[in-house]
Amino acid sequence: MATLSAAPSAYEVFQTRLNHGKRLFYGAIKARLSGAESFGKRAEMRGRICLELRGRAVFGDGFITDGHVAGVCIKVARGATLIVGDYVATNGGVMIEAWHEVRIGNNVRIAPFVSILDDNRHEVEPGAILYKGPIVIGDNVWLGRNVAVLPGVSIGAGSVIAANSVVSKDIPANSLAVGAPARVLRALDIPEGWLRG
Repeated sequence: MATLSAAPSAYEVFQTRLNHGKRLFYGAIKARLSGAESFGKRAEMRGRICLELRGRAVFGDGFITDGHVAGVCIKVARGATLIVGDYVATNGGVMIEAWHEVRIGNNVRIAPFVSILDDNRHEVEPGAILYKGPIVIGDNVWLGRNVAVLPGVSIGAGSVIAANSVVSKDIPANSLAVGAPARVLRALDIPEGWLRG
């Protein structure tokens, strides 16, 4: 038999609203001091957040990041560009490094310990190519825990990259990709206008 839970007390409602207000205030201060070219409204940034924005960085409305469990680090090198759309949410341990160009669409969900890096940074062998092009992540994408997105790839809108996958090649829209390297397992049936919660 299911039990009904009691409605929250006035004090609990007040505490919830107060905590949300504190997160928005802290996010607004952090956004203002970040050095970003522009930062949208209603940013929520909690915990340890490292923003090293030496190049062009643009963040849309409703950016959320939570660095309580593990710090979040977002770096943009001089001369590089990072564009983050509206309502993007990142979790602890996320590392985003733009040495050239990284574009993240609207309503993207980035799980804990995801790595997005657009430059190999070190040669595997002499003369190896370090930069293979920009990283482009489409709207409504979900990157699962421990996903690595490598230089020069595009992930199509509506796609899901499963936990522990390594994205080394382009992933088409509305696809479920799995593995290292990530391969499309199946197409996803995403209705028009549906957004990830």
